[in-house]
Amino acid sequence: MTSPLPNTLTDIITKVRRITGRPSTNQISDIEILRYINTFYIYDMPEHLKMESLRVNYQFVTETNVAVYDFPTDLYLTDMPPVFIAGYQSYMTQSRENFFRINQQLNFLQRSVYTGNNTTGPYTGQFLTNTPILQGFQPNPPGAFSATPCQAKFINWNVVVSGVDATGESTTLVDDGRGSLISPTDPATPPSLPVVRGTINYLTGAININSTGFVQAVDTGNPINVQYIPYVASRPQSVVFFQDQMILYPVPDQAYTVSFEAYKYPVALNADPTQGEVATVPQVKEWWQLLAYGAADKIFADSGDMENLQKFRPLLEEQMKLVMRRSIVQQTSERTATIYTEQSGPNQYGFGNLFGTT
Repeated sequence: MTSPLPNTLTDIITKVRRITGRPSTNQISDIEILRYINTFYIYDMPEHLKMESLRVNYQFVTETNVAVYDFPTDLYLTDMPPVFIAGYQSYMTQSRENFFRINQQLNFLQRSVYTGNNTTGPYTGQFLTNTPILQGFQPNPPGAFSATPCQAKFINWNVVVSGVDATGESTTLVDDGRGSLISPTDPATPPSLPVVRGTINYLTGAININSTGFVQAVDTGNPINVQYIPYVASRPQSVVFFQDQMILYPVPDQAYTVSFEAYKYPVALNADPTQGEVATVPQVKEWWQLLAYGAADKIFADSGDMENLQKFRPLLEEQMKLVMRRSIVQQTSERTATIYTEQSGPNQYGFGNLFGTT
């Protein structure tokens, strides 16, 4: 009778105990070992090894008049060109300089949208003339997109409303990317949040300032000007990846599928169904020994056992090489891509062209 091959979470924990010389749960619990296993599995292994098994096609669907989309950094490591938008291969870059050089987003200045009356507001009833308007957006660090507005200084605004007070100083409002006007000088540290001082409708151009809108009163007769970025929506043709977000241009006029390759984090191992998704076997079963040596390596490091750390590190590196070999073998059958890769000719395959003639 053939015994089943080891590869489960139980097998990994057992091997970690053997490697580290900690057979008893009094020395280290299974829960602690599981934390070490998943720390190596989720955070270390994907950075050490760019394996084909973790390479996936990432897709999202655009929304009408929305140019900026978050990249889920807690699920994916990196994104890679080429990018396809509605099936068309499109330009993708990480350089804002290159992106905005070919996709200039210049501010349009509309003067005297309102006229100051020596108050902070309200100023209502007027519309911006060139619509739709490119909305601002908030960056994508963990927790930035929440139910409450992001702090003012972290917002990438695209609408600027300004006037001059009685002392000749400017008083300014900006958009928060969600249709609200705020002051860029509002508190920027939690729990303080920017005060909503007005509204802007990015599609119709309706712009209204509350009674406590401006921080200082706009002097009587002084113009209240608005700078904004108008655009014409259509199918996006280029993308820039910056601050863990995809910025598309032109701004989408409807839903389009955007797809590109990315490396995905593996699913954490977990045998407790009450703790979320259950995965008791690594994504690829042959990884089980690598995870055991990786977890043991971290246990040795945390306990200051440098002798065993150095003793077992070569075995960890050997497992990394073995695990990576699958991807290496898969890639060896394909030559390095060049600008000539797609060119075909009569002798490309050694038996004439694809129609059977020479």
